Amino acid sequence: MQFDALLNLSTAQAVTVTAASSVYDVTGAGSGNAPNMIGGLSSTGATLVIGDDIGAGDGFAIPEIFWNVPTAFTGTVNGSTLTIQLQAAPDNGSYSPGTYVTLLQTEPFSTTILTAGASGQFQIPPVPPGFGLAAPRFYRLNYSVSGSFTTGLITANIVINPSQPTKLQNYPSNYTA
Repeated sequence: MQFDALLNLSTAQAVTVTAASSVYDVTGAGSGNAPNMIGGLSSTGATLVIGDDIGAGDGFAIPEIFWNVPTAFTGTVNGSTLTIQLQAAPDNGSYSPGTYVTLLQTEPFSTTILTAGASGQFQIPPVPPGFGLAAPRFYRLNYSVSGSFTTGLITANIVINPSQPTKLQNYPSNYTA
């Protein structure tokens, strides 16, 4: 599994009520900033909307979300749960996120699952394609809490080459692993 500091969405982020992670901008410019790229205008003079569907991957390194629980969750409301949603948004034309669309979400996790340490490490299945979302530029996680928690921290990253071994038949022809 490969980690990239630019793809870190949460570092020991406290999640006691519904909250969003930090935002990953595929251009690297950051929300509110124009991307430093050549050809920023279309032939009509309009600003080009730049984005990338990371769910398309490159055929071999499909991104996944890896997250862990550095501090266990405890609930104030019996039955409190956490659902993690991967969301994407296109540039709104002003270099900021447009409306976020949920690409995938986990099942609701209770405090019995959200424990600290090795038992609290999870991977969300491969990031799906944007389902027709026009050039998603911004990605984030939304931590949707039902009830409330008194404690609980999450660290989450977009990763490539997850820990699951790639089967040999997935390699191109004439490649030996």
